Amino acid sequence: MQEQDQSTQTITSSVILRVITKYKKQLSIIGVVAIVLSVIFSSPYFITPLYKSTVILYPTASKSVSKVLLSENVGNSKDILEFGEEEQTEQMLQILNSNKIRDRLINKYDLLDHYGISPDADFKMTQLYKEYESNFNYRRTEYMAVKITVLDKDPQMASDMANDIAELVDSTINLMQKEVALKGFEIVEKEYLNLKNEVKIKEDSLTILRQFGVHDYESQSEMFNRQLAIEMADGNEAGVKRLEKKLETLAKYGGPYVSLRDALEHDKKQLSELKAKYDEAKVDATENLPHKFVVDSAYKAEKKSYPIRWLIVVISLFSALLLGVIIFGAMEVYNGNIDLNVKKKTFKLNTLKKSSGIADSNIENSPRASNIRDENQNKLEQKLDEKEKEIEDRISEIEKQEAAIRLEQKRLADEIKNKKAVTPAADNTIKRDQKNIEMDNYFNSSNLLYLINKWKFHLLIVVVVAALLAIIFSGSAFITPMFKSYGIAYPANVDSYSDESETEQMLQIMNSQDIIDSVITKFNLAAHYEIDKNYKYFQSVLFEEYRQNVSISKTPYESVMVEVMDKSPDTAALIAASIFKFYDKKVEYLHKTKYKEVIDMYENQLAFKRENLDSLKQILFVLGTEYGIFEYQYQSQEIMRGYLKTLTGQGPDRVNSKEVQRLLDNIESKGGQLIEVIEMLQSESRAYVLIKQDYEMALRFYNADMTYSNMITSPFVADKKSYPIRWLIVVVVTIAAFVFAMLAILIIEKRAFEIKK
Repeated sequence: MQEQDQSTQTITSSVILRVITKYKKQLSIIGVVAIVLSVIFSSPYFITPLYKSTVILYPTASKSVSKVLLSENVGNSKDILEFGEEEQTEQMLQILNSNKIRDRLINKYDLLDHYGISPDADFKMTQLYKEYESNFNYRRTEYMAVKITVLDKDPQMASDMANDIAELVDSTINLMQKEVALKGFEIVEKEYLNLKNEVKIKEDSLTILRQFGVHDYESQSEMFNRQLAIEMADGNEAGVKRLEKKLETLAKYGGPYVSLRDALEHDKKQLSELKAKYDEAKVDATENLPHKFVVDSAYKAEKKSYPIRWLIVVISLFSALLLGVIIFGAMEVYNGNIDLNVKKKTFKLNTLKKSSGIADSNIENSPRASNIRDENQNKLEQKLDEKEKEIEDRISEIEKQEAAIRLEQKRLADEIKNKKAVTPAADNTIKRDQKNIEMDNYFNSSNLLYLINKWKFHLLIVVVVAALLAIIFSGSAFITPMFKSYGIAYPANVDSYSDESETEQMLQIMNSQDIIDSVITKFNLAAHYEIDKNYKYFQSVLFEEYRQNVSISKTPYESVMVEVMDKSPDTAALIAASIFKFYDKKVEYLHKTKYKEVIDMYENQLAFKRENLDSLKQILFVLGTEYGIFEYQYQSQEIMRGYLKTLTGQGPDRVNSKEVQRLLDNIESKGGQLIEVIEMLQSESRAYVLIKQDYEMALRFYNADMTYSNMITSPFVADKKSYPIRWLIVVVVTIAAFVFAMLAILIIEKRAFEIKK
């Protein structure tokens, strides 16, 4: 087998050398013409030279000013001087490929006119975007940096545009972040001002309570009770009544004073925290930080980068020579000057050489392969020539014998067939041999070329008709042209529900039935797609048509792309934009639904806590007004001093024993209740404050107007159809028609051959 392969390679090389040798003049002319034409057509008169400028930059690790500079939680924030990682690099690549940067460059440098595109052209924007994509390239380097490459016919303009793109990265990211940061700042500012107003109201309320004489409930209660005991010991009825009035006022307003004071203390603490968030949000909304580290800036190129003329000349030369060899070889095969079945003959030749005692190694090691060194070389060459001639004669005789054998087999087969005395096994063997011979003849390259030449007019008609039909039936009269619009966005202000990423969550929500139904309803896609509502499978056909025309996928940069195909370019762009809007509404609905449940829960808890606080305050009021008990600790001390008659140290006449006994009885009967109520009131107040804090946070997010996507590329109206690709249809149909026509010709020729037999 290896000998056959080597023989085939040798014969192929010999055939190529034979063609090159025979047509060396023609090939030389072709080579010279190819060189001249490639030199001419690669000149600036035909190919506009382009100059290249590049910028290499790294993204920063953090994009939030406040998190880097103002946040106290240093462990969770990244250094302002730290380079970004793979995630930040991919995000920067996506932003560089966005229409925000592309459109700003197009407008600034008037690229429509710069690229020589007519403003009145039918597909001017499509041509402009293709030209832009071919001249602007963004890729990630092996060192996780971003490389910006710009090609242009003006070297200065190429460097300017490359540097401008690097600058536009900052402004584009800042613009995108400002949309979110401003809304966040508005939310925080609103809450901060509301809380500040509540603090002022509570301070005003405390001021009013102070006007009623309630300044410090605990201290006043202690002092009033102590002085009351003294006045009672002195028997000063006027002083006792005056103090009892103050204690009644203290009992009436003491509870509200304590609640307001504790709430004010909590609100001021929360206001301080909210003030820090307010300052951070304000910085994020008003200040900017660079989002890149420029490693290499673009400079004006001194030498063009495209085209590479020597490479074009070399490729053109080799291509022309190769095509010439193929054409001349095909001509030789068609004219019968080269036998493609030479592989079999070569194998026979090698076999006969071995049987004649002539080894290839002897030929390869013969003096003919080296310089002439002895006198026997001519004799050896003559002997080899005689042997080769003898071998060729023997091959010719063997072929004649094979032809005679085939004729004899055919005659015997015909004779046996006529006599109908052939056995099934012999008949199958004969038919199989004949079929193999016929198939070899049919699929022989020279035979195919012969058939193509024989049926060339028929094939030409078939190909032309197929091309015309493909042109006609791929027109808008038979295939509705479709326009494509797409948008790209990153998810924002969301947290993943489980192990999926935010991007995967965004994909799942965009493919939800709610969004599909909303799009179908808004644009009346049933009528737009011309689907009969009375059709049995109306819903299935409608959803299938939607899925064929709307594609939602994840990009390599972890963003989400929405592609919409439609017969109307305006509708395609509107549907793509609506999907993002419906996504925002869907996420907002999901979030607000949960926040509403939380708010309802907190409202019920707050109402319950308020009832408990009111009941406890009422008990304190009763204990203070009816029983004269305000502060257990201080009152019990004074009662004991009065009870032991040691209030003034001047004897029992100075002590109001009756009043002391009354307070003692009240303390003994209601003191435990007083302590329990005060502790419960303090505990309920703390719980109320914590619940109210969580309630206000949930209410803040519930009332917030937020978006949940950062648009990188907004959907645009296409000016050129994306489907069908007519030239591709014409090419495929034409090739298919040619192949089927050749199969039909082979069948016709085979039947004609059988009839002749």
